[in-house]
Amino acid sequence: MPRSLRRSCLLPALLTVAVAAPAAHAHSGGFPPLTTPATGSQMPGKIVFTQLVTPNLAAAERFYGAMFGWTFQDVPVRRLHYAVALNGGHIVAALLERPFTNPDQRPIWLPFIATGDVDHLAAQGAALGAHVMFKPRDVPGLGREAVLADPKGAVFAALTSSSGDPADGEDPVGAWSWSALLTSDPQGAATFYGTLFGYQSDAVDSGHFIVSSQGNARGTLNALPPGFPPTAIARWVRFIRVPGVGAAAEQVAALGGHVVVQPHPDRDGVMVALLADPSGAVFGVMEYPGGTPAGDAK
Repeated sequence: MPRSLRRSCLLPALLTVAVAAPAAHAHSGGFPPLTTPATGSQMPGKIVFTQLVTPNLAAAERFYGAMFGWTFQDVPVRRLHYAVALNGGHIVAALLERPFTNPDQRPIWLPFIATGDVDHLAAQGAALGAHVMFKPRDVPGLGREAVLADPKGAVFAALTSSSGDPADGEDPVGAWSWSALLTSDPQGAATFYGTLFGYQSDAVDSGHFIVSSQGNARGTLNALPPGFPPTAIARWVRFIRVPGVGAAAEQVAALGGHVVVQPHPDRDGVMVALLADPSGAVFGVMEYPGGTPAGDAK
């Protein structure tokens, strides 16, 4: 994964987003575990799970299946439609169908960040100015989770996996490979997330930090792009590794989505683009130079 993500790719389309929901309570065996066999390993600060909140689950499955070759497995839940997405047999995401009551709402991809103690983190986050949107609760098969909005409004989930956190390694094509926070206060974000998850923060330049844990870069904290009001709501953007960013940008339009930011090289030579699915959920795609990761470890 790259060690940086330039601010020119930060998008003016990130305005009103749907309120994220935690993973629904499952029954009939619960969710598939994140690691099989269970390891019990903990990697605080690593983003280990990602969830889409969307108004049309069937349409989302068609889109992401065609885009990335993902397959889907329904998860029985009470009164909701929920599925997990698999890439090469490994869980990469969950998709939750939730009707939107506000026409300005857009679906979002919600990152789940690993922690050893969700209850302590939620209390600590609230003390640091975060809003606890969903209090800690147990989700059978997945673990214990909470959903928070940081002091600038970026929504994220914290998760203590019941099976253990997936080990670091090369991100395969079709899997998440990078994360970026867009915020009016990168320095404050570095302090906030560093306190909660034990990140080491390295300043790349003014308004641009790389955060790492366990010796691996986990993402960047970026200043909002020029033209954004300082009161704009912050948010996380997740990136999926693809063999070709240009081809992905062409494919997304053919599948009913659109290109938010055109393909362009990141400062590390990694090609990136920002795309949106047909319902408006924004995600990034990333192509490594020569097809190999660049700069995983710090």
